[in-house]
Amino acid sequence: MSNPESTGPLVPETEPAVIKNQDTEKTAHQVETNVRSSTLSDESALNKIPYGPKQLAWSDLTPRWAQVTGPLQNPVDCYDAVPPKNLDGDFPVIDFSRFEIPPAGLTDEEYADAMQSFKKFITTKHQKFTGYQTNEYLENNQELSWLLDIHTNNVGDPFTTGIFSLNTKFIERAVLDYFAALWRAQWPFATTGTAHSERYWGYVMSMGSTEGNIYGIYNARVYLSGGSLVTDLEAHKKAKAKLKRGKHALEKPVKMVHPVDADENPNRFKPISFFSEDTHYSITKGMSVCSFTTFAEEGNRLYKNQCPITHDGTWPDEVPSHNINHGDPHSGSIKVDELEQLVDFFLDKGHPVFIVLNQGSTWKGAYDDVPAVDAMLKRLGTKYPWLWEREVTYNVDGQTTTDTRRGFWVHIDGALGAAYLPFLRMAQAQGKLPGKKVPVFDFSIDAVMSIVCSIHKWIGAPWPGGIYMTKRKFQVTPPDTAGYIGAPDTTLGGSRNGFTPMLFWKYFAKKGYAENIERALKTERVAAQFEQELRKLESELKEKEPTADLWIHRSELSLAIMFRMVNPHITYEHTVDSERILVPLEDNGKQYAEYRTYAHVYAMSSLGEYELVDKLIASIREACKKGWKNAFPDIVDGLPNPSVQELVG
Repeated sequence: MSNPESTGPLVPETEPAVIKNQDTEKTAHQVETNVRSSTLSDESALNKIPYGPKQLAWSDLTPRWAQVTGPLQNPVDCYDAVPPKNLDGDFPVIDFSRFEIPPAGLTDEEYADAMQSFKKFITTKHQKFTGYQTNEYLENNQELSWLLDIHTNNVGDPFTTGIFSLNTKFIERAVLDYFAALWRAQWPFATTGTAHSERYWGYVMSMGSTEGNIYGIYNARVYLSGGSLVTDLEAHKKAKAKLKRGKHALEKPVKMVHPVDADENPNRFKPISFFSEDTHYSITKGMSVCSFTTFAEEGNRLYKNQCPITHDGTWPDEVPSHNINHGDPHSGSIKVDELEQLVDFFLDKGHPVFIVLNQGSTWKGAYDDVPAVDAMLKRLGTKYPWLWEREVTYNVDGQTTTDTRRGFWVHIDGALGAAYLPFLRMAQAQGKLPGKKVPVFDFSIDAVMSIVCSIHKWIGAPWPGGIYMTKRKFQVTPPDTAGYIGAPDTTLGGSRNGFTPMLFWKYFAKKGYAENIERALKTERVAAQFEQELRKLESELKEKEPTADLWIHRSELSLAIMFRMVNPHITYEHTVDSERILVPLEDNGKQYAEYRTYAHVYAMSSLGEYELVDKLIASIREACKKGWKNAFPDIVDGLPNPSVQELVG
């Protein structure tokens, strides 16, 4: 064989398919590879674009034998500046060239310089981080630092230890049992014994709740479309067929089957999804990934102008939410009465339904009324008896089998709220939340079939992670079993990091129910404090300028506080998030609408522990010294804030 590092001679296209080169035969494919390698080397040799900490020419950094592509232009000129260009203020500046990795890597000095720059940047942002659902108050995670030098992998099902022994699955199981108790599921997990199908099943996710939302959508789609895994009696026969083709064969012992009447009654196994206009974008992403049809898509395709909740029959993209009204416990939550009309419409067409409900919505921090949806489904169950119990029939290798399933699936996106609401419920039971009604969302409610929450939000962690949980009787296992790991592949991903269960375990092992109750109450107090400080500021501003309006809103028991968008300096300094929302208005009996760009802050523990309420309010007050519009500008991201009002009715 020829040396793979050799570029070889350039060969004309007219050469025969097999040629001689120093008594070694080469195929045309090998010659083509060498031509391409030579071209790559020539391009790199001519590339004078500066790169790396010293900004030397790429051609001077790259050996000919590397056979890699070079930059087409200087990356420093392509990527976002940090901080953004034209932003006033004394912020750490990132020189991207310090972080560019040349072929030889960085010298010790260059590495230390880059790390010093990064540490200054990240610690500065960490100290004033306010605008997202991320708790930056992390405690004593350094005690687990020794584990960073060990690869741990919880690949496969968490309840099967498997043969990949570098795992933390026994710790993962303890964490899952803890959440099963919080969410009032039956535990521990079991595959045999009394009512084992009612027990929970779940796993610790490597991603945040987006992973759990997509997995919930996937499970719901398979469950409602009638898919079922059965033992494949022809597995050995199929493996032998591969052997005849000269292939090694791995028997796959299960296969997916579909109901016998799937083609005769397609609506019966075509689920339709419903979620509110305040639902996280991961739900829309999951619908696309799993090819799940939404009610709006099906309505616009087959039932134009027949929507039961609009005056002209047009279909909204999502189920409407209640407007944001201060003091209204339904503020920002899904409109259950309109959800019922939409669900009823598609049940009447024979479709099963998938419903997503929020517990701490992304922007308004609102809580959908899960018990009300449970009652709604029970009402509809009297009209459509198959909604709560329907027989699904299969033909498996000539034998008829049946499975009893529901005609709906309710998934709880509790990315934020599912972690702390159980502790607020305990606080309420102790009389510590007088006059407040804590939302209930867990498995004590009949309709609930899956729940997700994140570790990096209310709890706090150095990276994303979370919990997905359902009941065994609703679990749909993926069609392939990864035999080589010794455990069923029942999770969305394959490999799962074994560190996140350790973070969950450490947190709850060191903080009992009583401490978490106090922590949950404290974050509520911090949210209330920030709202009060904003209203105090607004009142003071109105004394000088009666038109001053900060658009302040906080839903009942929400950790999210919305207000008028602040200027770019405050936005960057405190990492304040923004969203442009179309707001309904009424004047003299006429309906108007205007776009407003809102900011929001989330009362994570870090907001209180680092006194960020005082720091953010101080920054806003300082900016207001030059006029309140200096802190709350009329133009945000090039758009008027608010926009010109538009007459809508």
